Amino acid sequence: MLIRQISNALLITALLFLLQPSVALTANTKSFQKVEIETLDEEDFIFPDDLRAKSLNIVLLAISKEQDNGQWQGDRLIEWYAALDEKGVLSDDVLGYHFSVMKVPFFVKGLIRGGLADSYEGKVPPDQAGAIFVKDIEAFASSAGIALDGKPTIVLVSANGELLQIFKGEVSEAATQAVASAVASYTAKNAPDSGSGGLD
Repeated sequence: MLIRQISNALLITALLFLLQPSVALTANTKSFQKVEIETLDEEDFIFPDDLRAKSLNIVLLAISKEQDNGQWQGDRLIEWYAALDEKGVLSDDVLGYHFSVMKVPFFVKGLIRGGLADSYEGKVPPDQAGAIFVKDIEAFASSAGIALDGKPTIVLVSANGELLQIFKGEVSEAATQAVASAVASYTAKNAPDSGSGGLD
């Protein structure tokens, strides 16, 4: 009986682990490379300096050296944005951004921006989405501690630009809850002390 209970407990633990998105970062030693881009509303944007959430930025990154995989990640991250929005994670204080990181010839950049704008219209705010064109995808990923593993990437970034945590994988109820819990934890740490000034 005891052995069966232990086996069941181990099985549940293993299942919970598999349901969670991979956490690849718990450090502040990594940082995003600075890149000048245009958002889908055709406004200038300096990534990551112009991330403007008051409390926490959720950066959804499609990053791949393969075009088909990059497009697939981008679509999955639209699903992530919708799931986080539906769960009430996004707000004026917690903003979600959707970016596709890619290396392409300069003469197709405008076509790509237009294609993304058409594909994502009504699904993500155009001033919070765009393409990040880089010369070296591996260097961009490495600087932020992101694995190029073909999976969608979600990065929690503080209001002052510190990389807090990275999640990987497709959206699911368990994965959404894991991100929501992390967001709640970080925002609670930065919230004003509601008890200050009260009676002892």
